[in-house]
Amino acid sequence: MRYKVVIVDDEAPICDEIEYLLKQYVDIEICAKFSRAADALAYLVEHSIDILFLDIQMPGLSGLELAQKLKQLSRPPLIVFVTAFTEHALEAFATSAVGYLTKPIEEDRLAEVLRKIRSFSLHGSGEAQPALCRICVLEKGNIVPLDPKDIVFVQVNEKDVFVHTAENKQLCPLSLKEVEELLEEQSFLRVHRQYLVNLAEIREIVPWFHGSFLLRMKNGHEVPVSRNKAKALKQAFGF
Repeated sequence: MRYKVVIVDDEAPICDEIEYLLKQYVDIEICAKFSRAADALAYLVEHSIDILFLDIQMPGLSGLELAQKLKQLSRPPLIVFVTAFTEHALEAFATSAVGYLTKPIEEDRLAEVLRKIRSFSLHGSGEAQPALCRICVLEKGNIVPLDPKDIVFVQVNEKDVFVHTAENKQLCPLSLKEVEELLEEQSFLRVHRQYLVNLAEIREIVPWFHGSFLLRMKNGHEVPVSRNKAKALKQAFGF
């Protein structure tokens, strides 16, 4: 398979560097380079490509904002974010990006990202499957991507968001709304303004006061269901 690629970065030397490195691969075709995300968006609406190398921070429309807009395309490209700061990797993982590169671009890291893209399963049409959904948490200063099936529930406490797994409770850099949006196609339900739960991790549903419920989760924690979310819970379980 030959991959059609577009590069977007407001720094021309970075665009040139990525283009130079990619030209070493026979299965990569550079279709266009842009210094503005808005110009890239106009091109991508009209042209179907496979991979987009995208700077996160740019004047005007940012890379993250462009990535959100591209979700509306019938066949959005796989996105590799490019950033000067490793902390922006958290923002990249909050999208459907397949990976990220830090400036200056390291050849080994680029090769790793391309190997990852090539390893994706292919549909019968030959289109690469979208990146798997992951929710990133912070653990001892490191970024740890979690598979949604390993998450029991997500809780907001004041301004901090915590992801609870079977054994751990870890800080998440996203808002609860952002986590909810990322997991909207997974088996998760917002049951309270402070809680988002994995429906597969509910051990018991206990009727509570004034038409509300209490959820006993498989990790031993209890999660309240507010009255205005009770209907959605009933619909999810068919009772």
